[in-house]
Amino acid sequence: MLLEEYIAGVYEQQAGYKAFIPSKINKQWEWKNPKINILLEQATMELGGLNSYSELIPNIDVYIQMHINVEANKSSKIEGTKTTIEEDLSPIQDLNPEKRKDVQEVQNYLIALQHGVERITSGKLPLSSRLICEIHSKLMKGVRGEHKTPGEYRRSQNWIGGSKPSSATYVPPPHIIIPDLITDLERFIHNNEIQVPQLIRIAMAHYQFESIHPFLDGNGRTGRIVIPLHLLNSGMLSKPSFYISDYFEAHRTEYYDALSRVRLNNDMFSWVIFFLEASIETARSAKVKFRNALDFVNETNLIASKISGTLDNVQSILNNFYKTPVQIPSSLAQSLDISSQTINRILDSMVQNKVVQEGTGNIRNRIFIMEKYLDIFR
Repeated sequence: MLLEEYIAGVYEQQAGYKAFIPSKINKQWEWKNPKINILLEQATMELGGLNSYSELIPNIDVYIQMHINVEANKSSKIEGTKTTIEEDLSPIQDLNPEKRKDVQEVQNYLIALQHGVERITSGKLPLSSRLICEIHSKLMKGVRGEHKTPGEYRRSQNWIGGSKPSSATYVPPPHIIIPDLITDLERFIHNNEIQVPQLIRIAMAHYQFESIHPFLDGNGRTGRIVIPLHLLNSGMLSKPSFYISDYFEAHRTEYYDALSRVRLNNDMFSWVIFFLEASIETARSAKVKFRNALDFVNETNLIASKISGTLDNVQSILNNFYKTPVQIPSSLAQSLDISSQTINRILDSMVQNKVVQEGTGNIRNRIFIMEKYLDIFR
């Protein structure tokens, strides 16, 4: 089957509205236009470079965690949350009540993504329908949509835009055919009998998942979580170092338009092109961020001796900031088993040496931020 001849599906009449029935995608896909070949080569090369880079950098898991924090913020922002990275990293009880629900959604994204990474990298569960449901369950726990059957495929009709299906922008397929479509999608991801490059599979699988829209809520975030998991599952990456939501958020209109054009114009080719371009930029950006983070950490560690306190205590506090660049003294004292007095004295010295900044201006309940480090990952 040629991508240029892709037929996205059909609209079928339901009770007062038409629902879109996506075509199945578990097929051998090829293409005539050489543009895909060039972009596919570039994207594969950039991902290979990112993978090698992530295997060579010391303590890369610390920087990957920061990368994941930004991914959670950007992906959730696409769905309407309005939080800063600083707020996402702060203790939720210290935030204004109106911010807490948004921050909880971002934190749930982190939990769901890390759950998927652990399941795949430990070999406990491959990328599958079961894992997708587990991710969705964690994503929706205790937030908006928590009563919409988390972790279960929908058993009723949903829609996007408008107050009812008849006025909606998009009406996904009826719930009764979701199991069949998900089975086809799962087979496509794992089919070793077809010769389709992994990045093409990931692009097509993401489109298909969003078109099926199998959950009552949280489909966009779930679908974006699946992208890095697919790269891990396929072996293209050995560490979870690739997160594309930053690009999607920066190009939100193009992202949604490219997905919509597949359904409206059978234009899978343009969606694949958009996805490959996003992959190239994302992999390049990740390498720059990791390199800049490593340089920052090395430079900061060199001035640790200028900070008041024993070198061991100073280094322990710095290491905590590298993991989470927003810290409160009481949490540091508890996690490091260092007295609050010592912690505060070292933090004050770190402020004087412009390593961190105090973000509240308060005498009590202070929050310290390693802004320059945080800015690397924004």
